[in-house]
Amino acid sequence: MTDEQVGISRIEVKLDAAISGQHKVLYANGRMQVRVLVLLHGIDNNGDGASLYGHPALQSLRLIAYNGSRPLEGDWSVSLQENRYAHEMTGGATRLTEVPRVAHNRISDDSDPVQIFQFWVSASRPGIMEVAAEVLLDGVLLRSNGVDFDSSVTLEAVPPKEYSLRTLMFNKYGEKQQKAQYDSVQIHHVGLQAEGRQIHLLDWYSSEVKLHPYDSEDAVQVYASGNIRGANDGRRNFYGYMAPIYGRIATFSSPLGTMTVPINNVPGQLTFIQYTSADLQVGRERDGSFEFAVIDEFGSEHRLCIEGDKDQRAFILGDSKRPMRQSV
Repeated sequence: MTDEQVGISRIEVKLDAAISGQHKVLYANGRMQVRVLVLLHGIDNNGDGASLYGHPALQSLRLIAYNGSRPLEGDWSVSLQENRYAHEMTGGATRLTEVPRVAHNRISDDSDPVQIFQFWVSASRPGIMEVAAEVLLDGVLLRSNGVDFDSSVTLEAVPPKEYSLRTLMFNKYGEKQQKAQYDSVQIHHVGLQAEGRQIHLLDWYSSEVKLHPYDSEDAVQVYASGNIRGANDGRRNFYGYMAPIYGRIATFSSPLGTMTVPINNVPGQLTFIQYTSADLQVGRERDGSFEFAVIDEFGSEHRLCIEGDKDQRAFILGDSKRPMRQSV
């Protein structure tokens, strides 16, 4: 069917193709996404339903503010790609693996007379946005903000929840793995327990270390005690590593060579690796507190620090002590 034979009889903006609810709440953290659907009803010259599939006008389809017709920008952003954070305030089922990349945002069949497109909207600051859509068809700009059609949804961004340190867990997991007379590995998990349930932690970042690519198995060293004076039990050094968020194993360099350990055994908890040794590993000492942020299932971040206790050869989780920016 040629372009001239197809028009648009209606533009609908919805949160769900089958439900009429027009209002949704999300956390204003720049990561939590709400799905917004745009339904374009095609029509031919005879007034019958016709598919718009392949029409060049579809390339111009975008979300706009209902009031003012501005594209969503600034505190509000739109993506064609879904991320792995929860899309509901109740949490729901979060993805613990990467979300596959999409080639396009159309979710309807080629022949459907109603072509459906999905967009993912997030907000970085609290506020309310009424969202409409626009498309340029054969030189005519069609909008759903009450001019040509009247259809919109309202998104309300609210401040992210904050949790006290007592809701954050830093626990040993499994038995200590002895690697040599004075060398051992101990796995720890960082978790969040609040509101009567586990809230999944899905990611972390720190401005103090360079992160490896997400598909890397390399753990990141975040602490190195240096030689501990007065140590008379052979355990003169200990090290801390943050494990990758994906995968089931991590590798790191130790005084005995490359070590491989199991990680991510509990979904929604981050893995921290402690290595204790008699020997000093080549590299600079890093014995200050490690400042980092964990990101929960809603995309909200919580700033923390891990400090090394040289007397006990142990690590302690605490509140962040200084400002931090996310490295790009």
